[in-house]
Amino acid sequence: MRHLLLPWITGALVGSLSLAHASPGVEEQATQHYRRAEALRLAGRFEEAISGYRQTLQGFPEHPVAFDRLREVYNRTHTFAVTRGLLEASVARQEDDFVAWNLLGVLYGRDRRWDEALQAFARSLDAEPRAADVLVNRGWILLELRRYEDAVTAFEAALRLQPRMARAHAGLGSAMVEARGDYHEGMSRYLTAVKLDPENPALLNDLGWLSYKMNRYPEAVAALEKAVALDPKDPMIATNLGLAYQKAGRGEEAIAHLERALAINPEYTLALYGLGKAYESRGQYPEALQAYRRAWRQSGNDLYLLLWLQAYMASHGQVMILFLFVFGVALAVIVLRTLRGRRAPATQKG
Repeated sequence: MRHLLLPWITGALVGSLSLAHASPGVEEQATQHYRRAEALRLAGRFEEAISGYRQTLQGFPEHPVAFDRLREVYNRTHTFAVTRGLLEASVARQEDDFVAWNLLGVLYGRDRRWDEALQAFARSLDAEPRAADVLVNRGWILLELRRYEDAVTAFEAALRLQPRMARAHAGLGSAMVEARGDYHEGMSRYLTAVKLDPENPALLNDLGWLSYKMNRYPEAVAALEKAVALDPKDPMIATNLGLAYQKAGRGEEAIAHLERALAINPEYTLALYGLGKAYESRGQYPEALQAYRRAWRQSGNDLYLLLWLQAYMASHGQVMILFLFVFGVALAVIVLRTLRGRRAPATQKG
């Protein structure tokens, strides 16, 4: 479910607005600021929109979508490097700018600067403990770091502040699967997330992939078809749909979508793997061999070499000795890698 990390950085949620903890007066004022900011964004007046979203968050830090809109506007108006510079200048002027600290944490996470990202989120929460979006972003970083139980805690805290945050439900679903192997809770959370934000291709992609992992292939296909329709230029979504089609016994559609993914990104190794499997299942061994060979050359992953050997031997009718041969090759690869590791020179000090 880490597919959500990039959309979390670059995308925008369009889920329902719910001011769960606001007083009526604060709710009305926050809604006014948000509507004004939305009108400015749609009119292309991005700098003014940024100010409007900030005003929304200053009055209501738990707002479920204002941070997402801010990220979207910054992405439209500046490069990541320029945005980072502006935000760093902002926190230098005002150390308790929780909005800027949160956005900085997102950018640090994008660059895999995990410690700095977590520090930025900590500074944001110190300045404004009610900022639910910060807890969600922290949760996704913790997922990347495989600190799954800590991620569960972060997402649960976010949902206590704002129960209608789609990304928080999705994050908790991912964390439940990773931390506890609880696929049913994960599915429940993703269904809730998609219900809150039905036009988000990243959420639909992850819902489809989770369904795939649970062997619920028709449901996987349904979710991924919606995701592809919303984002037809994402090779990952097209690949996942191809893999789901393959498992659902729809081989021609699988090949079509995997080739579509490769048309978008010719070096997408997972699509090459899927294409090889699709061709192999149809007995089209020359095409399967070509796909596996390309995957192996691009990734250097011995798995794809073994798949190439398997397809090659099957194409030559040597099925009876296939298992022993592949097992022998796999064992040889492991031994060679072990020997290389032992022979590697120690790092010199000083």
